[in-house]
Amino acid sequence: MATEFCDETVIVAENDSMMRGLLRTVLEQPRRTILLCADGLEAVELAGQTLATLVLLDLRMPKLDGIEACRQIRGLPRYATVPIVILTVFDSEAMKRRAQRAGATAFFGKPFSRMALLLALNPLIAAHRRRLELERN
Repeated sequence: MATEFCDETVIVAENDSMMRGLLRTVLEQPRRTILLCADGLEAVELAGQTLATLVLLDLRMPKLDGIEACRQIRGLPRYATVPIVILTVFDSEAMKRRAQRAGATAFFGKPFSRMALLLALNPLIAAHRRRLELERN
């Protein structure tokens, strides 16, 4: 018998309101809650209040950039294995290394197609769900 997974929660931190709306549209599906915020500080606060299945962080945001928000979220014990993805137009190797050192699971460049984003994120979510299921058993 298949085990039912709890609802998914995705935190999206993006300072551009149009991009936030696009990400919500791309990520929305039944049993998934999308929590939107406009800066890294709010993303860290949301992470402290809820356990997300995935965190998407824009690199350049006010108050706290995506790298520092990633570092702080990854430092929360409950977020040790949650996928954290940095989204940015600054797609350089140096920036990818900074993101990895901060604890990012993946780095995704903008602009992106909806399909490419989903193809990148769905395996991360599925792997995290499998890890949670193994921990429960």
